[in-house]
Amino acid sequence: MVENNPPSEILPLFPLNVVLFPQSQLPLHIFEDRYKTLISECITYDIVFGINFVHEQQMRSIGCTASVKEVTKRYPDGRIDIVVEGRRRYTLHNIVEAPHPYYSGRISWYNDIHEEVDDILRLKAVHLHNEFVRTVFQGSVAQVHHDDIRKTRAFHLVQKSGLDLVQRQVFLSMNSENTRLGFLINHLESMLPLLVSKKKTEELAKNDGYIQE
Repeated sequence: MVENNPPSEILPLFPLNVVLFPQSQLPLHIFEDRYKTLISECITYDIVFGINFVHEQQMRSIGCTASVKEVTKRYPDGRIDIVVEGRRRYTLHNIVEAPHPYYSGRISWYNDIHEEVDDILRLKAVHLHNEFVRTVFQGSVAQVHHDDIRKTRAFHLVQKSGLDLVQRQVFLSMNSENTRLGFLINHLESMLPLLVSKKKTEELAKNDGYIQE
């Protein structure tokens, strides 16, 4: 793990059992009072909050900021359904005292290393991704053109690739696009032979909450 910058900002936090990637979209159901307050403030003041993956009662340090893209439903009791969009990764250094009911943390931004992205890796990852989504989602998830990944990076490919939550967090924490592409290639090459099983294919089709536009 690479520290890019010293701790520099205070960010409101929403620890969850999900992994949010830059450029991905996730639906969330907000029911706790403290997080209803957080989301209301984010909508009113157009600010972002941080999502950190919580696993085995531990909050992982690499998270991703989220903006509220859409409010899909409001309930009479104050609960709310929203869609959030991932923005930028960060390292959480510590929780800080703040005059509001939700968590806040001191963070620094977490960036990729400077490198030339390997086009051979990119093309192979796109090919395997398209083969995977064609088999698992049978047309309900769009295939990707390799030129699109120059802008969106492997974070777009990984959303519909059958990773479990721990694997997603590992992927989020990688600070090299080439490393992410290699990881994804190895994963998809190991998964594709398993898709002869109808049961396995059905499991994978249900194993994410990301929204594809």
